[in-house]
Amino acid sequence: MYTLFVYNKKLIVMYDTIILRLCKEDIGDEYNYEKVLRKIDKTCTFEKTKGGCGYYNGLRISVTENRVLCAGSFSKFQKGNNVHLISMKQCKLIIKSLSGQLGVPMEKADVLMVDIAENFVMEKSPELYIQKMRSLGTFSSNNWENTKYFSSRGTVIRFYNKMEELRQKRHRGSLPEGMENLLRYEVRFKRRKIRQMFGRGLKASDLYNKDIYWGFISEWLGCFDDIKKLPDSLFNVTFDQIKTQREMEDWCICLANTVVNLPELVKQVFKCRENPRDSDRQYHKRLQDRLDEALARYQDYMTPSDLIPELIRKIEERLTWRFEESTDAYEKN
Repeated sequence: MYTLFVYNKKLIVMYDTIILRLCKEDIGDEYNYEKVLRKIDKTCTFEKTKGGCGYYNGLRISVTENRVLCAGSFSKFQKGNNVHLISMKQCKLIIKSLSGQLGVPMEKADVLMVDIAENFVMEKSPELYIQKMRSLGTFSSNNWENTKYFSSRGTVIRFYNKMEELRQKRHRGSLPEGMENLLRYEVRFKRRKIRQMFGRGLKASDLYNKDIYWGFISEWLGCFDDIKKLPDSLFNVTFDQIKTQREMEDWCICLANTVVNLPELVKQVFKCRENPRDSDRQYHKRLQDRLDEALARYQDYMTPSDLIPELIRKIEERLTWRFEESTDAYEKN
């Protein structure tokens, strides 16, 4: 990711919000939930079960006689904000620190959720790039408070203007200069998706395993690749190109395909049809052929926005640097 302003290459890494759950059976018979409660800034006591909750250096800690739940931004825990994200090795140090401070083996905790994120300094306003993110498979995007969301099968994808978020929250910490056009791309992996990706649940100690770490990054990149991007030239069509009914139909198919992946949608509708008949397969093939024909006719008008290649270039350059040169480089010990 580089025509990119680099304020400190070693600090721009990928883990952010993490949720861990440590069960009593992973702690042992010596577990005393009251001792853990005394080590946090307690804010409440549970009424229906023994325990309570509070905070430790910004992380929310919930404690009962059966488990310890830790949730929050590990980046904020260590650096005070999540503009500077944490590396795999820093994640290991934080988990070991939590184990020491809370007096329980947090490295044995189950991973319930992980956010993988990157911040990019763009040439133009982040909102211009965000507007080009159109759809993910059969799922369209949702917009809420200047954030674009995509949700699909245990994964939540978010794009937003990071500096605008900090201004809205009245962040008072010191931030590097030259970062006004800071675009945040973030993927949240929930437990269901994590199991699907790795074939099992993860423990906190897995988060500093390189194969697991790079598995998250690979999926993070794959999510971006799967998102349909809105072209700049979408409406640059002449009357001569749409003057017949067939041409107009083709053009409308192309327009609809920018909102939802039509071939995939038709495929899913076909799979879920009621009262299947053998002849349905022929109809499905004809529909797919028709869509392919229409999309091919105007493919020159469906090329990505000029903004998207800039973002792709920055992603590719950042990952190349991370894979080969960063402290978490794949070949480094």
